[in-house]
Amino acid sequence: MKREYLEKLKFKIAQLTDEEINLRNKYLQDIANGKILGPMTNFQSIDKQWLKYYDLRKISSCENKTVYQSLYDHNKENLKNLAIEYFESKISFAQLLLNIDKTAKSFEQNHVKKGDFVTICAPGIPETVYSFYALSKLGAVANMIAPYFDKNDFVERIADCKSKLLIVMDEFYVEIKDAVERSQIEKVIVVPTLNSSPLKFMKKKYSIDKNRNEIYWNDFIQEGKNRTKSTTVSYEPNIPLTMVYSSGTTGASKGILLSNDSFQNSVNAYFESGLDISSGQKFYQIIPTWYSTGISTSVHLPLICGASIYMDPRFERQIFVKNILKAKPNYCVAPTSMYEGLLSNNMLKNKNLSFFYNAFEGGEPLSKELAERINQVFREHGNNSSIKVGYGQCECGATITTQTDNTEHCNGSVGIPLPNINIQICDNNMDEIMTGNRGQIVVKTPSSMLEYYRNKAESDKYFFIDKFGNKWNCTGDIGYIDKNGNLYVEGRASDYSIINNEFIYNFDVEKIIKNIAGIKLCDVLSNKTEDGYDQLVAHIILDDGVNNQNNMVILSKIQEKIYELTNNINMVPKIFKIWKEFPYAKSGKRDIQKMKRETSDFVYVDFELSKKLVRK
Repeated sequence: MKREYLEKLKFKIAQLTDEEINLRNKYLQDIANGKILGPMTNFQSIDKQWLKYYDLRKISSCENKTVYQSLYDHNKENLKNLAIEYFESKISFAQLLLNIDKTAKSFEQNHVKKGDFVTICAPGIPETVYSFYALSKLGAVANMIAPYFDKNDFVERIADCKSKLLIVMDEFYVEIKDAVERSQIEKVIVVPTLNSSPLKFMKKKYSIDKNRNEIYWNDFIQEGKNRTKSTTVSYEPNIPLTMVYSSGTTGASKGILLSNDSFQNSVNAYFESGLDISSGQKFYQIIPTWYSTGISTSVHLPLICGASIYMDPRFERQIFVKNILKAKPNYCVAPTSMYEGLLSNNMLKNKNLSFFYNAFEGGEPLSKELAERINQVFREHGNNSSIKVGYGQCECGATITTQTDNTEHCNGSVGIPLPNINIQICDNNMDEIMTGNRGQIVVKTPSSMLEYYRNKAESDKYFFIDKFGNKWNCTGDIGYIDKNGNLYVEGRASDYSIINNEFIYNFDVEKIIKNIAGIKLCDVLSNKTEDGYDQLVAHIILDDGVNNQNNMVILSKIQEKIYELTNNINMVPKIFKIWKEFPYAKSGKRDIQKMKRETSDFVYVDFELSKKLVRK
């Protein structure tokens, strides 16, 4: 198709009314399902082949409500039902709403009002949930900060949003106390880890220092007890709700400002996708709440559906498996590193996992081989469901694409766009390229962030406004869409090396290595030589039982296979490091920076010599 015609077509689409868009979506769906014949452009943002998997009758605009209003309205008739489980404590929706109201009163007693930021440094614990919804009730903003945040960044981000109150779990307070003292925080509300559990007396809690204006959570709640009621703000478009942060691995962290609309559109898209989540079901909340997925998909979504959430702030593989067996959740969103705990765990012996029928993976790459191994574990333990893969980004509100029971599960795919989300694959000039071709993943979503807070330059860089006025999110990821609308994410656009003046994506090399027999996990990173040039370093974990073999033979086979498939010597790593386990950061993701800092136990393999070794 000529570029000129494509631009005219996109211009006409941009002029359509909502009613005309709905009619056009029905037309596209009928084409995709083969009910009618029609011209296809071979550009996925126009053809939207993924529509064939959805019931368009269920697709509608989201509720014009704050997240607090939505929680209340969806559960006011089910107050006796279970909302939260936390270390032997069972909290009903009646108790949840009451605790939210008490928290809101105490915030108001401390002069928190609409538009103010309150900082929360706490994981998935009930007090985080109370605070989040109470701030929504008041029209204030939950400023979610991780305990491993860079200390100077912490001080600067607090100054940016002028936050005066800090809610912090006691175990995290030690990590950030020095930064808090240097910040503008005026009052620290310390939450003992087991504060909401009947087991709280079994654990020694942090001893507060009243001279530093520290106060326990329960004493904070008492401060608002004499207020007769708390304010409930009315819905307004684009009211800021929460702020999460970029990782800051390539510079200072950026505040990702999300609105009530971001959250409401995100959960509404799940409703329309055919996901069946309702009262009586249970969602294991493990993603930390300083990620949008942790608070949106893993808290707000199940709660407004009337499902309960099982909370345990410990982000550990063994605990993850133990909790699955104990709590028997039906749903969970967790990174690959957690599901890896299922692969070699004696706790699963003679256990049934049939209840765990909606296990979603997100946040880390999941290889085809690893997915098959996890699915095999499911099948061996009575669960015929497959692990479902999703893809998202905090800047996009949370989830962009997902697999559901209604879609085909293609190996390597991260699913199809959720309803009301559009995706195009673009070249370096931001022109859309045809189906099946690799390029930048660009997303148009009603769940998008409002901005990088007080950072216009980075916001302008992140958003792309096309010539028709449409705002697109530039994810920074490289991938492609197949003819059925399935998205494949191959890696970050920034994950590349320059080898002998040739641009090489590290993840292309990684993909080949992961498909070689005997390789369990692999990360290909770029290190600098003494002269400042890039060199590829392959960090690998061998399959169980392979470690006793001749490592040099295995590494040589890796080199030979890469050269065989690419015919490109620049893509062949000559430096390797064999790990028993990869290091993981406190975020739960692989600690890439630590791996890059490694200086010992590397194996150097000369490719010409290795070819002779392999051929012997």
